[in-house]
Amino acid sequence: MAFIKFIIIAVGIYYLLKLIIRAMFPFLVQKTFDKMQKEANRQQQEQEKKEGEVTIDKNSTNKSNPNKKDLGDYVDFEEVD
Repeated sequence: MAFIKFIIIAVGIYYLLKLIIRAMFPFLVQKTFDKMQKEANRQQQEQEKKEGEVTIDKNSTNKSNPNKKDLGDYVDFEEVD
């Protein structure tokens, strides 16, 4: 008898969770899309420049001597007969 009661409760919980997820999923997807849209609009507004406005973007990837290139070690190979 306890096994049947467990099965009934488990199936009830399964369908209840299924119903809740079906109700919440569209809300969560809409909220995510709204957040993405706001972020895209914010980035677009930052990129729009007024006429005559000057911006300088500094590239700080290589602050050392730009003429010095790290090409690695030189290896001299000899042919073996």
